[in-house]
Amino acid sequence: MQRIISTILLLFAVTIAASAQSKSAFITTEPDTVKLGAIGLNELSNESGKVQIIVMNIGGMPLILNEVTGCCGTNIKEWPKAPILPGKSGLIKVEFRIEERPQVISRTVTIKSNAANSKVLKVPIEGTIIESLSKNEIKL
Repeated sequence: MQRIISTILLLFAVTIAASAQSKSAFITTEPDTVKLGAIGLNELSNESGKVQIIVMNIGGMPLILNEVTGCCGTNIKEWPKAPILPGKSGLIKVEFRIEERPQVISRTVTIKSNAANSKVLKVPIEGTIIESLSKNEIKL
């Protein structure tokens, strides 16, 4: 009897969650963390500091991005100003300058929206600039 009650409660909770999602905007991004990896100094180009984040609406109502900002010199070049309809996506274009020296890249893009699952969503940008090694050279 207890197993039947637990199953009924679980089904009820799933139904409520699905219903809430269909009556709200739900945000997700691709990627959820931008991982640039290790970039050698000799591999840096004008494109190294340019990334794109896809914002998807997996809910049942239009997703409205109220504000998209970047930290510490991270410029948001473009972001969807019109509502993103259910099942659709938009593109955020981000640019930042990378100094030509070994360093750790740690930036954040903050998205404020009407999404029921996350009013404020932070998307980290991570990477490392390393010294370039010659062929067959190992750095310890």
